[in-house]
Amino acid sequence: MLDQAVKDFIKRHKGARPEELALMASKRPDLPMAFIAQQVKGRQRIQKKLPSWFAEENAVFPKSIALEQCTSEAVARFRASLVEPGEQALDLTGGFGVDARFLAERFSAYRYVERNEELAEIAAANFAAFGVDRNISTSVGDGREALSGFEGRADLIFVDPARRDQRSFRMSALEDCEPDVVGLWPTLLEKGRRVMLKTSPGLDLQAGLVQLGSVESVYVISVENECKECLFVAAAGHQEESRIHCVNIRKSGAVDRLQFTFSGERKLESTLGIPNRFLYEPNASIMKAGAFKTVCQLWPVRALNPRTRLYCSDELVEDFPGRVFEIEGRGTLTAKDAKRLFPKRKAHVISRNSGMDAVELRKKLALKEGGNLFAIGAAVSDVGRQLFACRLIHA
Repeated sequence: MLDQAVKDFIKRHKGARPEELALMASKRPDLPMAFIAQQVKGRQRIQKKLPSWFAEENAVFPKSIALEQCTSEAVARFRASLVEPGEQALDLTGGFGVDARFLAERFSAYRYVERNEELAEIAAANFAAFGVDRNISTSVGDGREALSGFEGRADLIFVDPARRDQRSFRMSALEDCEPDVVGLWPTLLEKGRRVMLKTSPGLDLQAGLVQLGSVESVYVISVENECKECLFVAAAGHQEESRIHCVNIRKSGAVDRLQFTFSGERKLESTLGIPNRFLYEPNASIMKAGAFKTVCQLWPVRALNPRTRLYCSDELVEDFPGRVFEIEGRGTLTAKDAKRLFPKRKAHVISRNSGMDAVELRKKLALKEGGNLFAIGAAVSDVGRQLFACRLIHA
């Protein structure tokens, strides 16, 4: 899809504005300028999200919406690491092919299905560019029809349903996705030894477990403390309680993990404490999954309050899975104390169970956004609502 003239032009104009390139069509009738503009725009957008695609000069990029919706490379690599090697896999919602690119390395035969012909063509070109096309077969069609016509039993079936309605609004509920995985679930379990379902980070996990059944594990996956997805892994006949895995992939590539069950979390009691030196905020995956009491069992920290979702310790816990702050001062949630604690009148405001959100708290404290300090408003058991001036020492 990219001849040498096109690749050379893209290299020379990699920093250009795509809109300006598209307008050059009349000046360069020898080149597909609209397509080139699309490629330059794609490369500019994915440098951090898909570094391997950015580094590969033969990689082809689709329109922006497909890039926005596709999995990041860090998540796709992690997901593939969860899969046992096997003979064959079926991908019902191929998309741009980021997931297929890495999952296919685990199987002798990987079937990619995508209903958008242009997207499937681009994915096939990229599989060839990365040298993984030898065991990937691409086809254009409806995933439900591909599942219906699939003979035998796949070692893995992967599904990433569309989470947008016709007005392009994001959706979280499983029944609102396309294809309807709740209706397909029995067939998926019948035709796959393992089923891997990627869902929105906004999905209610416990509701999803009730709707689906036979789920072995749920992975709540974040990248650099931003929750990206919830991944359900199921096998027909699984009866034990699902294990919840909170995963945060750091910028360095290191992975924070926490594993728990909902029943185990309910049985625990929070260890409470009053903060003196260090404050801890769990990463986005832990916050999403709700492993709040489990945190106190796995790390030597105490909760400020059962509902505050912040923790404290007198000695630094270096391996805590989240942000770590050192307290430099404290006071009440008043503008007077804020003026004393933040003489430059600037801070990054965090509100946890303080009776107001961060915007309201910032206004109440008369602080501007910015600076090197954090203004953390939080409820502390047996003390009340407090304001902490903190410095971030570990992200």
